[in-house]
Amino acid sequence: MKKIVSTGVATLAAFLSLAAQANEDIQISGFGSLVGGVILDGDGYFARMPDAAGQYSDGFEFKTESRVGVQANYHIKSDLNLTGQVMIRGANDFDPELEWLYLTYDLTPNTFLKIGQMRLPVFHYSDYMDVGVAFPWLRIPTDAYSLAFTNYQGANLDINFDFGEVTSQLRVYAGQEDTDPNKLITAIEQYKTEQRYNDRGVFQGVRGIRTTKDYRDLIGVVLDNQMGNWGLRLSYLDGREKFTFYDEGGYPSQPLFGGEWVDTQFFDVSLQYDNGDVLVKGEWNDYDNIYTSWFVTLAYRFDKWTPYVFYSNFEGVFRFIAPGGIRNGFEDSETGSLDDDYNSVGVGARYDLTATTALKFELLTFNDEGDAAVYIDKDRDGDTDSTSLFVALDFSF
Repeated sequence: MKKIVSTGVATLAAFLSLAAQANEDIQISGFGSLVGGVILDGDGYFARMPDAAGQYSDGFEFKTESRVGVQANYHIKSDLNLTGQVMIRGANDFDPELEWLYLTYDLTPNTFLKIGQMRLPVFHYSDYMDVGVAFPWLRIPTDAYSLAFTNYQGANLDINFDFGEVTSQLRVYAGQEDTDPNKLITAIEQYKTEQRYNDRGVFQGVRGIRTTKDYRDLIGVVLDNQMGNWGLRLSYLDGREKFTFYDEGGYPSQPLFGGEWVDTQFFDVSLQYDNGDVLVKGEWNDYDNIYTSWFVTLAYRFDKWTPYVFYSNFEGVFRFIAPGGIRNGFEDSETGSLDDDYNSVGVGARYDLTATTALKFELLTFNDEGDAAVYIDKDRDGDTDSTSLFVALDFSF
């Protein structure tokens, strides 16, 4: 994967060099977000974004969710294009990493074949979840957008068609992906069972465990429909996955558990009404035997302002057995297991500075209803409730 990333960065750098020479066959675009947050109440907040971004604990934090993306499209010929995208994320110490690199072949004016590394299209906002100017909220409600991988390597077929007053796109895709480490799951497990405290009860960080997750035989289908102000999107993904957990010092030769392939399915449905002034939206998904999550939102646009409110919920299906049973004191008193069950309420506003730049504010209340710690748990009681204030500057170019 490191070789792929290095090749992708070099390829995009070549794109930019050619563009500087005014090559009319190359188009350059980009986007970014400067995101900051502060904890008003509680020990901290973890938005559970991909790459384990969205961690806030001390002071006013501007690094963890800030990001910049640059995308280049090279028109090889009239029906063949090469697209590359590089992301620079604060969560990854601002090191550039390849997100997308794929070829698009126009089979017909309404049928397109893509091959390469692409965004996994399981959610409504999958294709542009990093592009802050594309949605009203400061961040997409992450309780419902916490799948542990976002890209895949494979092939994708898009077919656009109309059926009466309904405009639709059918997407069929297949591929695979490896995540080593899986940064999101590793962080989740570290805060769930691997927090360290000294004799005075002061938080000392987390143990250096590592998790990996591989995906094979992925086959997905998406049907996206639009009729007037209404939109309905259905998404289904089927495949196999292998999760492996390594204790501190055990990687890569001594896995603690896991390492077996299991069948997996993911289903997502979103429904929205948007008349240009009022946006009402709901999205629900189910990750077979892992979790169910959803969110609902209301936003109202007037002049340059878009105030909004949302409620999101996450409920884990699988209960994790904590090391040592109930000795930590906050697991289920009978089974010694830990469950994930939490929700968020967000109230905020977007102000459009220009057509391509927006300023956003959000007050977020996170309610931890489960046994498992979601983030820093100084009381060590499994309760990681918090209230946070965030601000963001989103832009595109």
